[in-house]
Amino acid sequence: MEDQKRMNIAEQHSDHCQSEKEAYDFFINTMVQIVEKYGKSVLNELDCAA
Repeated sequence: MEDQKRMNIAEQHSDHCQSEKEAYDFFINTMVQIVEKYGKSVLNELDCAA
């Protein structure tokens, strides 16, 4: 019985870690897309302002 509880806890932890990894990967991919799309124009504006 105790082994089953440990296995369930380990599975829940694994699922939680996987969902956090997916959320992190989604965030990073979104940020990369934003930088690729707007990064050059923002740098040009900062260069002109300086």
